[in-house]
Amino acid sequence: MRKTISCVVMFADVADSTNIYENMGDELARERISNSLNTLISITQNNNGHLVKTIGDEILVYFTDVDLALMAAHKIQEVMEDDQNPETTGVSIRIGMQFGSVILETNDIFGDTVNVAARIASMAKARQILCTKEMTLLLKSTALFSRMRPFDRISVRGKSEPLDICLFSWEEDSDITNMAPTNSFTNLAAKEQGEKLTLTYRNKPFEIPVATTSYILGRGSDCDLLVDGDLISRHHSKLEYRRGKFVITDQSTNGTFIKTQAGQSVFLRREELTLFGVGLISLGRKVEQNDENIIQFSVNKNFRGVL
Repeated sequence: MRKTISCVVMFADVADSTNIYENMGDELARERISNSLNTLISITQNNNGHLVKTIGDEILVYFTDVDLALMAAHKIQEVMEDDQNPETTGVSIRIGMQFGSVILETNDIFGDTVNVAARIASMAKARQILCTKEMTLLLKSTALFSRMRPFDRISVRGKSEPLDICLFSWEEDSDITNMAPTNSFTNLAAKEQGEKLTLTYRNKPFEIPVATTSYILGRGSDCDLLVDGDLISRHHSKLEYRRGKFVITDQSTNGTFIKTQAGQSVFLRREELTLFGVGLISLGRKVEQNDENIIQFSVNKNFRGVL
């Protein structure tokens, strides 16, 4: 039977699956990815999602409720982030969604909405949830809507206007940590607004653009800056550019340590900090000058010398 329905189309894809196969070998990788997809399917079905099919390392699901679709995506990322199961650990998911009309026929769905959702999923990085702005406007929950962030604008074949893409910020928000609330160091932060952030790691510079919504530091192979160490989490810290400032967010087990040029030290655990001036970042351990995993940062300045 063929009919047209309005729904949310979701693609949930295993990120960097090629690398997983290379590192684990075909048999173990296939088993681990298959177990992970089963977890995703269970979560979506618990949120009234309808599994259409599994396509390689991703699943295609549709929902008739926008809020439940986003709640399912949120739950997927939370479960995979906290996963300690040896049968699925080490797998990260990227998700793309779109709302619109589809043709439902013999348990499969077709149409422009499916194509757009697939395009959005291909844009996402590991641990990201992306959807169109038009989909966010259909959310009933203000709590869900408040977590939406502008992400990108794309042109899609057959559409006269570009589509605005939003990122769902699924991790717990926390207040920005103040490093020194009463001294001139903090006063300087109020005056300066970052236009460029440069990280220097093992003598190699990495420029972080203002368009950044999620630049990940950690030991995971899918991180933007790979920093390997025994106390470093797979996705240890995240950098974002918000309202004219670069913000670092710790999302690790052992925390993120910051040291400024003025010698002030800050420890973050599931907290945020606005970066400015120059300083050092250490993942999982206190800042030590001779640590090969120390990351130097510079906002709006050329970094000179070692702090």
